Amino acid sequence: MRDVFGSRNWVYWWAALTSSVFLRLQVLPAIEGFFRDNGFFAPTNFPFSLVYGLNIWLDQLAQGIEDAVQFNPNAPLISSPIVVPNWILAVIIGLLVLGGAVSMYVRALRSHALGDDILTLFGLYFVLRIEGHIIGFTNVGALQGAGDLLTNNPLAGFWILMLALFVLVFVGGGVSSRRAFWRGLLEAVLIALFLLPTQTAGFLADFFRLLTSFGNTLSTNLVLGVFWGIAGALLALNRLTNTQSA
Repeated sequence: MRDVFGSRNWVYWWAALTSSVFLRLQVLPAIEGFFRDNGFFAPTNFPFSLVYGLNIWLDQLAQGIEDAVQFNPNAPLISSPIVVPNWILAVIIGLLVLGGAVSMYVRALRSHALGDDILTLFGLYFVLRIEGHIIGFTNVGALQGAGDLLTNNPLAGFWILMLALFVLVFVGGGVSSRRAFWRGLLEAVLIALFLLPTQTAGFLADFFRLLTSFGNTLSTNLVLGVFWGIAGALLALNRLTNTQSA
């Protein structure tokens, strides 16, 4: 991530943090208040309710299919010459569904469009939820436990999705491309807002509160202000005299 965190680019981070001095009185508190207090970021409010409603619909659909089919995981799918239980069928279907998700994921790796990434990751989230129901049909020990984890704990799907995003960004060039890095960061925030809107909004509010506090400290602490200014001058000098590519 030399393009983002390399020493020649530290002066940009210094400038970004220094801007908090000028934004601390009105802009940063207003942004913090937007994320913290307005009640917009709730799972039941539009557009976040789309994910909430689709989760409920998928759960009801899976339960309806299970009730209609009367799937018995322990009944024999094949009884001769060997006995193959029905739960093997659920595993095979689950693998096919997961294979479709992986192919969609690989396609997104080859694309540079932001929309492709976001749609793919949301699609992967819902595929994981469907996968949880499918493997839950098996009623087989660890498989059923994994299915229950995916369907009953939204944080499990969220962290799997964040891991997928990490792979998507860095395989796609995030290690050497600032564009891929910032695109991945933006996608992570957007996906987190949709899947965990209240928690993510609170995290963003705390982030802007910290920026406000830093700006206040920098503007009122003379010693810190002097050292901060000297650090900025040295970073700018390093940027001007360092001939290596950024």
